[in-house]
Amino acid sequence: MAETAFRPRLGRGLSARILLLTCLFVLLGEVLIYLPSIARFRLVFLEERLAAAELAALALDAAPEGRLDPALEGRLLRYAGVSAVTLWRNGAELMLGRIQPVDRVVDLAERTPWRLVRDALAVLVAEPDRRLRVVVPSPREPGTVIDVIVPEAPLRAAMLDYSRRIVTLSVFLSLLVAVLLVASLWRLVVRPLRVLTARLERFRLRPEEPEPEPGNPRGDELGIVEAELVRMRAGLRQALAEKTRLAALGAAVSELAHDLKNMLASAVLVSDRLEKSADPAVRQIAPRLVASLDRAIRLCTDTLAFARDRPRPPRLERFPFAPLVEEVRSEALAGAANLGFATEIPPGLEVEADRDHLHRVLANLLRNAREALEGRAGTIRLSARSREGAVSIAVEDDGPGVPEAVRARLFTSFARSGKPQGSGLGLAICRELLRAQGGDISLARTGPDGTMFEVTLPVRGPTRALDRRAAE
Repeated sequence: MAETAFRPRLGRGLSARILLLTCLFVLLGEVLIYLPSIARFRLVFLEERLAAAELAALALDAAPEGRLDPALEGRLLRYAGVSAVTLWRNGAELMLGRIQPVDRVVDLAERTPWRLVRDALAVLVAEPDRRLRVVVPSPREPGTVIDVIVPEAPLRAAMLDYSRRIVTLSVFLSLLVAVLLVASLWRLVVRPLRVLTARLERFRLRPEEPEPEPGNPRGDELGIVEAELVRMRAGLRQALAEKTRLAALGAAVSELAHDLKNMLASAVLVSDRLEKSADPAVRQIAPRLVASLDRAIRLCTDTLAFARDRPRPPRLERFPFAPLVEEVRSEALAGAANLGFATEIPPGLEVEADRDHLHRVLANLLRNAREALEGRAGTIRLSARSREGAVSIAVEDDGPGVPEAVRARLFTSFARSGKPQGSGLGLAICRELLRAQGGDISLARTGPDGTMFEVTLPVRGPTRALDRRAAE
């Protein structure tokens, strides 16, 4: 398979996403800054006009009879940037200009942050030829109220110009910050991630090929990931090599077992004739020889079955449990006159499992219990009970227990349980069959007073018969 390096589509890579998100976040921050700043700009603009209008109105104090030349009055109003100004001072009134109709009255004494932002945005979207009447107490002379009429067009033009400058600066800052951030992240994050991705892809394509160790490991989180990746690849290569060797060994053992089975079958035919020999010593040895040959053939058969015949997928069905137990007992305990067999199964108990697989599991457990009680009297007990979401089946015997040396590897293939005639495959196959249908098997307890294995099967539907019996 040709090596193909992964490359994200244009605009879908990590760098492009970081660039886009950085620009968006910077612009969002600028918007949050812009709203109070544009409100402040409008407030300062109006306060400057009020201060200039107040100074222009003070010229009336020095004028004879409180009146100014119309030309001078017009110049003062133009310099102040207002259409008219009125000073209310201790009941007296000083006025420049003429009273004109206005579109809105603004009282700067009643200002809140939300109201200032709202009024500023209203200026940007309003008609450009509006007139405002602004009323505010004088900050210099207590008891004096300034009342001016201001055209809104200059204010709107100044705010638009200020907004354009803010937008230009925001876009420039967002791009600058985004480029610097992306360059830093490219060097610190994106490029190392691409190197790790390339190494993972090379490992996926050629897992058996060794790879040189990276030098100068980093001390940050990516360095930890890189070090863990190196250890993971080394462990996987070692496991893969071991699996490859074991697979080759298994194939060789399967062939040897097949040939050995044929040889042993021929030896059994010869040993059958030894039982009919006239020599009493030969006739005495012949049964032992036949038994040994039978065990060897059984070991070869189990090895071949485990190596070649993988169990078929389970076919789940719902069936009564008690009849299956009777079938298994009659098969596994046939001829065991010295053994007792007791069952404790709730009436009407049904299980949902593969019947053949469960038959095989229970038969193996009963045969193991029978072999554990070989040469002694005892009782084998099989019980079942339904609990929350599962059916539990227990098989107990009065045997000497499982040796402690083999308990940890009891369900591992070819792990001997202390029986000289065992192949070490029975319990491993039982666990494989049960786990394929959602169940499991475990060693519940063992000791000098006996051993108990527990089989667990999931309940996928309501056990109506059992529930009805339990309710009764």
